[in-house]
Amino acid sequence: MLLFVLAPALVESDQALDCRVSPKFSSRDSIAQAVVAAVRQTRNRITLALYGFNNKELADELARLAKKNVVVRLKLDTAKSSEKKTTRLIETLKASGVHVQAVAPDGRNHNKFAVIDGTRVLTGSYNWTEKAESNWENLLILDCAELAQSYEKEWEKIH
Repeated sequence: MLLFVLAPALVESDQALDCRVSPKFSSRDSIAQAVVAAVRQTRNRITLALYGFNNKELADELARLAKKNVVVRLKLDTAKSSEKKTTRLIETLKASGVHVQAVAPDGRNHNKFAVIDGTRVLTGSYNWTEKAESNWENLLILDCAELAQSYEKEWEKIH
């Protein structure tokens, strides 16, 4: 476990933050399995901003949450969301009650983060795609309510 102290400007506060950080690397971990384990712990809401997303296993986890009345909000890059595999997943997600929005039509939503229950952030290079499973990827799981709030505020700005 690492101790993570953030600069005040990052969280719009004048205090440093103590956050529990769990790093994951594809050289020694299954990033998808780490994401699944974290997502399964969601109780109330999960907010996601993703560039690429076509991993059916991860989509199934989000659909399962939505069916249990967990609020699932997802913003996907407009160009990537029109890809064939992603289009099918979006249809399944929407049918399950997931709020899906395509964003950044004139640029790229290159974000790769999820906020779980306003207290935990998943972020890193990891795209939620099948291809990512054979890439060199990383993921940080940050247990830090203050940081999670900053990510949720940023999510609101994405359009």
